[in-house]
Amino acid sequence: MADIRPFNMVHYSGTCSSELSNLITPPYDVISEEEQDAFYQTHPLNIIRLVLGKQFPDDNEGNNRYTRAAATLNQWMADGTWVRKQRPGLTVYRMEFDELENGRLTIDGLVALVKVDDYGKGKVLPHEKTYKGPKEDQLRIMKACKANITPIHALFDDENDAVVEEYTRFLQGAPEQETTDANGTIHQTWTIDDEGTIQRIVGLLRDKSIFIADGHHRYETARAYTEEVNASGRGKPGGEHEYVMMYLTSMSHPGLTILPAHRMIKGLKEINMAEILGRLEPYFHAEALCFSEHDRYEVAQRLIQRIRSYAQVGGKFGMVVHGENCFQLLRLKDFRSITPLMDSSIPRTLRNLDVTILREVIIGYGLGLDKDDPEGHIEYSPLVSDALNKVMKGSVQMSFILNPTRVDQMRVSAELGHKLPHKSTYFYPKLSSGLVMNVYENR
Repeated sequence: MADIRPFNMVHYSGTCSSELSNLITPPYDVISEEEQDAFYQTHPLNIIRLVLGKQFPDDNEGNNRYTRAAATLNQWMADGTWVRKQRPGLTVYRMEFDELENGRLTIDGLVALVKVDDYGKGKVLPHEKTYKGPKEDQLRIMKACKANITPIHALFDDENDAVVEEYTRFLQGAPEQETTDANGTIHQTWTIDDEGTIQRIVGLLRDKSIFIADGHHRYETARAYTEEVNASGRGKPGGEHEYVMMYLTSMSHPGLTILPAHRMIKGLKEINMAEILGRLEPYFHAEALCFSEHDRYEVAQRLIQRIRSYAQVGGKFGMVVHGENCFQLLRLKDFRSITPLMDSSIPRTLRNLDVTILREVIIGYGLGLDKDDPEGHIEYSPLVSDALNKVMKGSVQMSFILNPTRVDQMRVSAELGHKLPHKSTYFYPKLSSGLVMNVYENR
């Protein structure tokens, strides 16, 4: 069963309420170096110092981004910059945001602590692969700070809206925190500390499976931390080290939005377009959409529209290569034909997913890139403009444009116990770091 519990939330003090927009950041893994610098400059109390601290050439074991993050957290707790709620509770967190095709949307959910278990042992189910580097980095931060700074985004099945109905009435009151981020997303929070309501919500969630949407690295970090503390004998069974902070949203929420994570390739020794297209020709129709300097935008829009037209069908991709004046529109000829190129461990129901086809057939077979260890070769962005502009400027060698993975596809993957390629989903908008924190009381 899913083990959910309330907690004594930590947040910025009321004296900081008018400056929250200058204090929050997105999760660490979507912050660029330029954005990191900008957050540092925005405000001396900006949470970037914990989320993604700077590294310096003279860093050592006694003075580094992790020790500095811990010192900053301790200082902010001591001087009242951060305060802790006196009563344990749940936090209702709502975001209002712009979505390109559907206008202004809202999504809401609950921030709570969830018991950390090995995948398959408990009720927490993943759907994406992770990399060693980010997990090592996040573990060092967790060990230094003994805190969860950003909630992990997770989903649960609430077809009858029973959980949503329990907390919706709290949204009628004025939010305790409200701010707007750089993307124009409004973030609001309310606290539920009524024991009866908390017990009903916890009871409704007890038999639910929890599907990780965003934050696989942080969840696996929490698992590693739990195991390390238990092995050392420092932690008591059921202690706070065995729980991690999550933002739980209904899988059927109308505002739940997944954007595509376009792939940008770099670090290849060479790109031979004729050879790549030759390898893909038995499986894909390739259509060249050529452009000039004057009509590149219009041609790019046509490429995007034609890819989107296959969102429910699958198997259509855009390929953009630096130095080429034609976009390649790749359309799969026959889903059955690519089966021999697929890893045999991939369940049949997941072999038709665009992220799987892209990794196994186009990147793995067509480019010859090690599909199981692409770390360092692939960047990701939900913005087509990023994927196109970086190729044009030469900061990456090629980009692949694709449609987003759907929620039902993500759920099937998780329930089958199969992990999709890294960044198979890009849930939007991103939760802000700095509104709800879980700082261990026994530190």
